[in-house]
Amino acid sequence: MTIRFGTDGVRGLVNSQITAEVALAIGRATARVFAAERVLIGRDTRLSGTMLESAVAAGVTSEGVDAVLLGVVPTPAVAVVSARDSVPGVVISASHNPFHDNGLKVFAPGGRKLSDDEQSAVEAAIAEVVAGAPPISGGKVGVVQGDPSGLDAYADAVLDTLEGRDLSGLQVVLDCANGANSVVAARQRRASSASCTPFQPIAVAP
Repeated sequence: MTIRFGTDGVRGLVNSQITAEVALAIGRATARVFAAERVLIGRDTRLSGTMLESAVAAGVTSEGVDAVLLGVVPTPAVAVVSARDSVPGVVISASHNPFHDNGLKVFAPGGRKLSDDEQSAVEAAIAEVVAGAPPISGGKVGVVQGDPSGLDAYADAVLDTLEGRDLSGLQVVLDCANGANSVVAARQRRASSASCTPFQPIAVAP
């Protein structure tokens, strides 16, 4: 198994190009390269998201690093929390790709896009993992935990971009029926007195 990152991570057909084994290897490699105390994991609403999330978390924790699950969040939310906490993050999403695809993208600590050197290091670490590099054993493994503050941090960051500007009088329609923003949209609307009926995230068959 050879894994090479494109300009935005890796994407492909679930359980063909993007498998649980690929996700586990990327989780292990991310933990090995950045040697942080924890790695953030966020995902979109695709059915395969929970499977890949579990695999990434297993990879991270098997290297003695804690895995922090942000749940269903838009990609920028992982970057915001990564910047806040100065830790790496993994996003499980294939963006505009079809429903049956999925992908994985790695953020460097600080919410940064991987540099060429960091990308090469992650790819090299994946190759080591695939070749049989042993994980941490016994009581040194990491744990999986949640971070419910992640969505609030992202919602606050979005609202901060308004810089105090008044949007009263505007009517805004949010079409996020199947998107990762469907969960955070209602939180962002709390700054407005207008009513809001948010859609819930659902998975849509092709």
